[in-house]
Amino acid sequence: MKVALLIEYDGSDFAGWQIQENARTVQGEMEKAFRQLYSAEIAVHGAGRTDTGVHARGMVAHVELPDESPMTLFKLVVAINSTTPHDIVIRDLRPVQKDFHARHSALARQYRYSIKRERTALDRNYVWAIRRDLDRSAVERVTALLLGEHDFTSFSKRSNDVEHYRCIVEEALWDFDGTNLAMTIRANRFVRGMVRALVGAIIQVGQGILSEEQFELLLHRPEDIARAKYMAPAHGLVLEGVSYPDRFGLWKIHEPLQFSK
Repeated sequence: MKVALLIEYDGSDFAGWQIQENARTVQGEMEKAFRQLYSAEIAVHGAGRTDTGVHARGMVAHVELPDESPMTLFKLVVAINSTTPHDIVIRDLRPVQKDFHARHSALARQYRYSIKRERTALDRNYVWAIRRDLDRSAVERVTALLLGEHDFTSFSKRSNDVEHYRCIVEEALWDFDGTNLAMTIRANRFVRGMVRALVGAIIQVGQGILSEEQFELLLHRPEDIARAKYMAPAHGLVLEGVSYPDRFGLWKIHEPLQFSK
């Protein structure tokens, strides 16, 4: 039986999603939990790879469970959550068709990056605290340039397993609330480090460190200019959710959960 999982995790103490030797990862902890429950190796396939320190509220993964599994999905959620560490929570499980794949079936991913324009103690692991003033209009102008299809080579880390750096951005906007601000961005795909590099460059524009013209060159002429030089810290970034074709019957981003029984 193939099952999709909706996963929330605090990335503070993880070396990212993907299994690595001699490092604590979300995928590694998940597979350890399934191994304890089923006394078998069960691969956990995620919708993507979050970097070291990045959090998730709506990561989606899938697993193939033994057909003779005695537990209902609701009981399996309880069982997994009693086995995984405190910084991982399975929010829901749903059965899916055999052709479902958490990564390949995804239509879009949505991230949110949070910033506070003052020092903070309680939120220090989840927001980027900056002190300099920002030009809000400049921030919004360059963010609007991201909509549509672009080559994000300049806003990425080099990777040997990426065929191209073109992504289609469906939404990119900032919310401002007093000293708090956050960027929400949704795209069909993201290349490694893309959101953090974009946020870093946008904030540099807002602070007058990077001109709007320089930002446009990074976006529109990646072959003529070096990669963005500054990446926002990982701890301000959260994977909010992943969207799929309706036929799979999976979660919508931010929808209230109706738990499987």
